[in-house]
Amino acid sequence: TLKRVGVLHMANAKPSFDRQIKDALCEYLCQSHRGEGAAVCSKVLEQSFHLKGSEVRRLINALRCDGKPICSNSAGYFYGVNAQEVQNTVTQLSSRVYKITKARDGLMRFISSTPQVE
Repeated sequence: TLKRVGVLHMANAKPSFDRQIKDALCEYLCQSHRGEGAAVCSKVLEQSFHLKGSEVRRLINALRCDGKPICSNSAGYFYGVNAQEVQNTVTQLSSRVYKITKARDGLMRFISSTPQVE
């Protein structure tokens, strides 16, 4: 359960506390949400860990940057148990990178075609 993991509120979090909550989230996903069939939605993580959605996303990103196989699909987040689950998440992230790049490029075209007002 979450109480066993020692989950606390993120308000005014310090770096060491941030590490603790990140580690607790990783342990929770690893123990209770292994594989895509056991995905947990963000709202459940938000309520269970007393986090905002943006904090959940930031922690998930940090875990991924640390090399943890935190995957996601339409059902939510889960601890990846095989290469295909991780690859599916990599493909999903790559698609998002492409779409964000296209949006940035469109905005840059606007900037370069608009006279600068001083």
